[in-house]
Amino acid sequence: MREIVEWNQRKEVDWLKYTIQPPLGFIAGDYYRAEKEFGGAGDVRGHMGRLEVVCSQGKILFVEFNETAMEAYYNQYFTGKDKRRSDYGIWQSSKERLREGGVVLADGMLHVEAQILERQSLEGEFQVLTGASGSMKNMLPMASEIAVQMKEPSPKKYFGIAEDFGYGITGWLQVVVEDGNIISCHYDEVFGDHQADIRFPELKRYYKQSKYHSPCYQDPFPRGWDRHVWNINFKTLMDLLEKRVIETQDLLNIDGLPYLDGENQGVMWDTDQPFADPIRNGGPVRYPSYDNYLYLAGKLKKEMEDSPLWKGGAGHGKD
Repeated sequence: MREIVEWNQRKEVDWLKYTIQPPLGFIAGDYYRAEKEFGGAGDVRGHMGRLEVVCSQGKILFVEFNETAMEAYYNQYFTGKDKRRSDYGIWQSSKERLREGGVVLADGMLHVEAQILERQSLEGEFQVLTGASGSMKNMLPMASEIAVQMKEPSPKKYFGIAEDFGYGITGWLQVVVEDGNIISCHYDEVFGDHQADIRFPELKRYYKQSKYHSPCYQDPFPRGWDRHVWNINFKTLMDLLEKRVIETQDLLNIDGLPYLDGENQGVMWDTDQPFADPIRNGGPVRYPSYDNYLYLAGKLKKEMEDSPLWKGGAGHGKD
């Protein structure tokens, strides 16, 4: 009998198996994406499923299903929210049916993705997990749609890099280029799958979530402060960063963004102990995720410049 854990008490649910971690290292290739809406009623829009695939020289390198909850979802906390890297899976674990089955939606996504990567094909029938099959059955047609797309090289090229920073946070930068121009630049910081992986005590509650997609995420106070100094949340700041990169076509140009100037305290969430510095509250503090972003962006920029895909090189789709 699995333990009943109230999802909003932030105690870790120890039977959850799924991972939210991105593939570590550098990935580049043709980028394919499909979306499918389902579950709506009348004028109410439904859930939005999506499937992203990256392949190079006929090899599938990356595949990920995801789903955004409908705007009229009965649990308003999750309306319009990402189901994979929010605390949706933790909430699902509080339901008796799913608890007894030992699986949630994210398990179902990973199960089909593993089959695609093993087969190196999006065609044919896929086994779905009992107890996590509802959304997956609705999303599987997207695999066939992308299988057709992959018969030709994609005009969109994907460059991604992920690195485990070593203290329970993984940085993940994904860039999509079309005709040599950056059309998207998404940076996220992904927490560990288990609370034990996350060193800073105030962040342990965000296990199996990412900063961008967690509906309840807030940064802890910086050293020496007894109040919030960043009134703009991580998601909004990263959206502003993406807008700046697209405008300038420069991954390293983040001039003028909020909380860019001020005291640079370096990596802030890599400690096992709460901050104990005396309260200063004397001036602005630089937002620490900018430094993490620039670190990965510098690495990714070099990889992109060395890649024939950067300027739309041919021959990188499925043969």
